[in-house]
Amino acid sequence: MRRAGLLLAALALLAACGTAGAGAPAASPLVGEWELREGTVDGAPLPMPTTATLVVSPDRVTGRAFCNSYDAGYDSAGEAFSLADLSMTEAACLDAGAMAAEQTYVRALTTVSAARVGEDLLVLTGPDVELRFGRAEEVPDRELTGTRWVLDTLVDGQTASSTVAGTTAVLVLAADGTLTGSTGCRDLAGSWAADGDELRITGLPTDGCAGPAAAQDGAVLAVLAAGPVATVDEDRLRVTAPDGRGLGYRAG
Repeated sequence: MRRAGLLLAALALLAACGTAGAGAPAASPLVGEWELREGTVDGAPLPMPTTATLVVSPDRVTGRAFCNSYDAGYDSAGEAFSLADLSMTEAACLDAGAMAAEQTYVRALTTVSAARVGEDLLVLTGPDVELRFGRAEEVPDRELTGTRWVLDTLVDGQTASSTVAGTTAVLVLAADGTLTGSTGCRDLAGSWAADGDELRITGLPTDGCAGPAAAQDGAVLAVLAAGPVATVDEDRLRVTAPDGRGLGYRAG
């Protein structure tokens, strides 16, 4: 399965700056993909507006904190466990409640000091913090062709941002070579073909689009028209132009 999680281009640059923490041996039971099941912070249940994940490799931790992706080094010895130099992408959550939950979750992660691991359970604890994770279930890759992809992230270098509130931008690449969808500002219709992982898309509009989603419209068209590389990871589609700008879609 090809692994290219939503927003990892930005995180790769952050990770390249160096690894912090001793990590754990590859055979450690910590290593693997975990999904948050429930949590308690300062005596109150942690709200869970959507999925939060923790992916532990032998030397780093990555994951999704409801809205944004994060990356950190870590130290692990016995039951002792702590993160170091946590960094995140900066996309705005579409919902204020999700943003608050994300901030609470990330703050909890940075105060964790111990980890207990069972076959299908990981419990991280710290002062007034308990986060309980289960093993993440394998999600099969969706088909690039015929899937309705819904845009949720715009990437420009190391900057990731959410789509304009109240807009829906979609992309459907049909098996007959036709493309339909929208930018959140207008509908799209064109043609497409694949050259390996690269998409060759024609027939897109070249004029501007007025309205609050005008900049989003321009970003979508610029990436799609640039001969981007398309990568499917589970239910996510990443479309990346040669200049590094990208579009993050989810199946929906």
